[in-house]
Amino acid sequence: MQDPPRPATGYPYPYPYPNPQQPPPTNGYPNPATGTAYPYQNHNPYYAPPQPNPRAVIIRRLFIVFMTFLLILGLILFIFFLIVRPQLPDVYLNSLSVSNFNVSNNQVSGKWDLQVQFRNPNSKMSLHYETALCAMYYNRVSLSETRLQPFDQGKKDQTVVNATLSVSGTYVDGRLADSIGKERSVKGSIEFDLRMISYVSFRYGAFRRRRYVTVYCDDVAVGVPVSSGSGKMVGSAKRCKTY
Repeated sequence: MQDPPRPATGYPYPYPYPNPQQPPPTNGYPNPATGTAYPYQNHNPYYAPPQPNPRAVIIRRLFIVFMTFLLILGLILFIFFLIVRPQLPDVYLNSLSVSNFNVSNNQVSGKWDLQVQFRNPNSKMSLHYETALCAMYYNRVSLSETRLQPFDQGKKDQTVVNATLSVSGTYVDGRLADSIGKERSVKGSIEFDLRMISYVSFRYGAFRRRRYVTVYCDDVAVGVPVSSGSGKMVGSAKRCKTY
């Protein structure tokens, strides 16, 4: 009886593969499953992830810092205005009189004397009024104007300003002259409009805010009978509108 054949020396012993369709391992490592592949970047020794652009990074950071600064500044200003609450001045027309008033041949002559009172309603801010332009109107037509000198106002302060406007023989439209004469003969008075414009600075410590302020005193009735060229404002002091 012959001995069973022995395996040849120098060859590996057969490995019992559970899956006969899978090829044997190579170099001691199992083969990948069929249909799979390793990502290129994981096995490429020369691969490097893309680096961000330094300039873009700096611009993005500066933008974030700038937006943060604007947000903080806006919040500070919002809180400041909630605490201080700057208010426009209150303006009252205490008196208005006219003398030597005459309308003839489409020419107007007259002299207006007025007294205006400015009140600062702010309890935490002082005011500075620059040169103010004061003008007298009738039906939106300027008859005369003058300028008021600058002045300051403390907190909750009041200032009385006197002014004089005059006109001599200035030309007006025929319809305007007829309107003045008709109103004067029917009502015995003439309604004038007073306008004042000035730059006003609001002061609170080192804070300064300069804004344009307009004052309207409309429909101020002045009794000027036909037989006389003089008259005074009808009624008591009149509060003007400020914008």
